[in-house]
Amino acid sequence: MSPLPLRTLRARLGQLSQPPEFRIPRPLLTPAQSEWLTAVLAEAEAEAETEAETEAGIAAVATADAAATARAQGAAGTGTHADGPGADVLLRAATGIWRALRKLEQRGEALSAADARQVRRHIEASRRSLAEDGLEIQEHDGAPFDPNQSLEALVFQDSPGLTRETVLETVRPTVYFRGRRIQTGQVIVGRPGSDDDR
Repeated sequence: MSPLPLRTLRARLGQLSQPPEFRIPRPLLTPAQSEWLTAVLAEAEAEAETEAETEAGIAAVATADAAATARAQGAAGTGTHADGPGADVLLRAATGIWRALRKLEQRGEALSAADARQVRRHIEASRRSLAEDGLEIQEHDGAPFDPNQSLEALVFQDSPGLTRETVLETVRPTVYFRGRRIQTGQVIVGRPGSDDDR
């Protein structure tokens, strides 16, 4: 453990001279950890905003397609977008939470184990709160891919060792609100390599 800078030591001693009820607690994260977490959350928010803009550009086509599908099937509630003004907010929140968790899993080594657990607990608590209200975020990594699923396959790539088409990576999760799909997932699919590759 490295010695504390004099300024930090003075600040901590100054706090101890105060009654406990007036002491200011130390920050949970170091400045470097706070910057990293802020950058990850800002990146997730920027990606969510970019997705929202893209979704808005094709919303008219998607709404018309969903209406045509519902009329053709003769069933209600099979659309891909939620109704109401809060749907976009829920989608951005769900996708942002999902992306933050993925970034934490991928780059969590920048945080100490205790800090990573604490950040994960806060994100999971937010996700549970949304789930209690009926929002389900579905990831597809490692799942067998079926072209009849309501998933958007962005890329198919040959992957040696696979025996059937499998989802290699979820780019955007499928989101359900109260049992109704409000966002279709986007995935990268691996397919078994051809015999020529072996």
